[in-house]
Amino acid sequence: MQQRIDLNGSDWLYKDFVGEDWVWRNAEKPDSRDVRWWRKGTVPGSVLHDLWQNGEVPDPYFERNSLLVEWVPERTWVYKKTFEIDAALYGSRIQLRFEGVDFEAQFFLNGNPIGRHRGMYTPAVFEVGEVLHYGGSNLLAVVIEKAPDEQPQVSKTSYVRAHKSRMTYWWDFCPRMIHQGIWDDVFLEVTGNVRLEDVYVRPRLSEDLVSAELSVSVQLSAAMPETIWVETAIYDGSEVVGTSRSKHAAASGKTGIDACIDLTQPKLWQPNGSGEAHLYEARVSVINAENAVVSEKRISFGIRSVVLEHNESPDQASLPYIFVVNGKRTYIKGWNWVPIDAMYGVPRPAKLERLLQLAKRAGVNMLRVWGGGLIEKESFYELCDRYGIMVWQEFIQSSSGIGNKPSESPEFIDMMVEEARIIVPRKRNHPSLVLWCGGNELQDANDRPLDDTEPVLAALKAVVQECHPDALWLATSPTGRCFLNNLENIEKDPHGLHDVHGPWEHQGLVEQYTLYNRGTSLMHSEFGVEGMTGFKTLNRTISKANQWPAGRDNPVYFHRGSWWNNESLVQQSFNGKLERVEELIRASQYLQAEGLRYAVESNRRRSWQNSGTLPWQFNEPYPNAYCTSALDYYTNPKPAYYGVAKAYEELAVTASFAAQAWEGKDEFEAGIWTVNSLSMPIGAAQVSWRIVGASGIVYAEGVLTGEAPANAPVRFGSVKAKLTTIKDDIFFLDLALRGSGGETAANRYDFSLRSTMEPLLRLNPTTLKVEREQSEGAGIWALQITNIGDHAAFHVHMDDARKLDEEGYWYASVNDFTLLPGERVTVHVEWCGIQEKFRKLEIAAWNTAKVTFG
Repeated sequence: MQQRIDLNGSDWLYKDFVGEDWVWRNAEKPDSRDVRWWRKGTVPGSVLHDLWQNGEVPDPYFERNSLLVEWVPERTWVYKKTFEIDAALYGSRIQLRFEGVDFEAQFFLNGNPIGRHRGMYTPAVFEVGEVLHYGGSNLLAVVIEKAPDEQPQVSKTSYVRAHKSRMTYWWDFCPRMIHQGIWDDVFLEVTGNVRLEDVYVRPRLSEDLVSAELSVSVQLSAAMPETIWVETAIYDGSEVVGTSRSKHAAASGKTGIDACIDLTQPKLWQPNGSGEAHLYEARVSVINAENAVVSEKRISFGIRSVVLEHNESPDQASLPYIFVVNGKRTYIKGWNWVPIDAMYGVPRPAKLERLLQLAKRAGVNMLRVWGGGLIEKESFYELCDRYGIMVWQEFIQSSSGIGNKPSESPEFIDMMVEEARIIVPRKRNHPSLVLWCGGNELQDANDRPLDDTEPVLAALKAVVQECHPDALWLATSPTGRCFLNNLENIEKDPHGLHDVHGPWEHQGLVEQYTLYNRGTSLMHSEFGVEGMTGFKTLNRTISKANQWPAGRDNPVYFHRGSWWNNESLVQQSFNGKLERVEELIRASQYLQAEGLRYAVESNRRRSWQNSGTLPWQFNEPYPNAYCTSALDYYTNPKPAYYGVAKAYEELAVTASFAAQAWEGKDEFEAGIWTVNSLSMPIGAAQVSWRIVGASGIVYAEGVLTGEAPANAPVRFGSVKAKLTTIKDDIFFLDLALRGSGGETAANRYDFSLRSTMEPLLRLNPTTLKVEREQSEGAGIWALQITNIGDHAAFHVHMDDARKLDEEGYWYASVNDFTLLPGERVTVHVEWCGIQEKFRKLEIAAWNTAKVTFG
């Protein structure tokens, strides 16, 4: 009997109005004489996207065109759709559901007002069984009000009154493109008299992990009293592993029913890198006296335990930040997540899957969903469930620069609590969602992070504890005595850096290493390094005439990420010798990759004093020219992506050192570390090291021995070399680890003998040879790339030879690597959704010609 009638699609019509002009014109009514200028729109979607697709506004992603669309949220927009309803459904309970409308709207069915709704993260739900025309045509109209006047990045948080994504009001990585629209699914749900409103599956895992108790809480609603049966079946794939059935006399209104099902030897949901993210399914059915299923819900869930324990720190006042998942300390290899598009209402399933697939392949086990963005749609959490990516979900509150304390208005707090009571139950079945947080960078007037005594944060915490009792909670991010990770705070209060943020900029060829070598944070939940976008994206979004110069004095560059425009630092780091935009991109991305990788490695070397690192930011919602993102808007990884993925390897061998540029020093020195995330120790391990020049000459080498304990870092020792003996301006530290059981890890660092990295611009040319080994399977290549010249091939980069935004994606096991003379590497390339005839790669190093292969 249960049925879902989808009302999504590209068959909606929409039109803009000034204020309430739509009322005067009866625009929402079936017999309206307002017939001009209606255009085709799509739901789910975004008003601005519909305008762009209809050619009524210029491409907002090009140059400064976003300035020309700032009028859009000032208008009222009416969306309407005509649909048919089968006469056989007469007498059923029918609910009209809007899963998300951004932001405030009035709703009409067949000209009748059925209600209004405010809030983008809570559904608008209406009983419409008596308003529908059965066996005939129906008109649904939605009046989307002018967007609320809310705060951009620089303002006062206390002014905020709406629980709405703030990013599109203008942020450092997103221009002002305020979002409006029906941004999530619209459908009619047909049921019998009794309907399932909510199902909460709460697994409680025994301490020894050998059994689990499933508490299944069901909320029913009935239009009239009826005797029904509620049946729950727990599926592991196609196998039923637990059941419950009970009879109830459902009264009119809402009824709560609880059941308990025991499982032995449950398969656990494990985070990425720790095992399978196993999922079960609960199927809950309401059955009437005629033995018909009148309402049903299917809930995917996982069985796991996540608690926090204290870090290895002398500060007993700190909060615990070590995530213990299923009894195992789990170092957080994270990233910060922002909305995948400024026009976030438009479904982009392929892009979402691509982004989360890249996160999984990089070893990420947690994404922090930043508090200026979104409570994401279901598809995001479903993929995180499948991929074992834990979610740190923030309520949408954020700092504002001038004042960072939320409003204490009772009306505001009541609104946030009311929304949280709806939001939290909608997400709590996802095993990936392990932590709720009150918001981003909420601070007092002295820049000290707020805590649970803040009224709105205390109220939100109470809702989480009531509605999602097994979830973890943090008042804000960061938390603790100090906000910022800098040398001043480290010197003043070395144990007071609990969870910290920053910096977000490359500090310099010496200063970057000084800061991270002295780190003391317990959790580093936001920090980054800025870098330019790729050349293809730059060409798509900025005309050739406006690409140079590329500093803040260029108005186009100022518009597209001015906060992160570090052209002067990049030029300084290369001795002012960067003369073309291609060179600047390459140099900027190189500094971003090296700076970010070193920061992550340094944090990881300090586990379990430090228990997690989450760089800012993984993705970007708008194609900026400069950004702290590891991927560009079109999901192309920058070198920083591969640098962090390398730092997140389960078994890593890394080096600590003082600088990248060594002019004026007599001796090079580095500490050598292994970091082992595996559950087994690596015994009798050897780390072979060598100092080798770009010419291939080995200037020093040796072997360090030791053991790599399970789930811990260890320092193997240090290596030294006289710099006066090195004749190459560019030299490398090569590390190779081998365990007694055959375990391996490797790493390579590059350095300059001069005061800058300028020698990288005058490397001797060399030649790459690319060959394809026997195919490993459908859509998978194994490429052998060999440097057949007599000089290092610096930063070999592979790229899809197709244009941007073409269908399908490719993945590389490694990228942006250096090959010494005669060195060969095997790269595994996986093609997804790309026909074989279009599979081509462009491959080049800084000092080689481009090779097109495929």
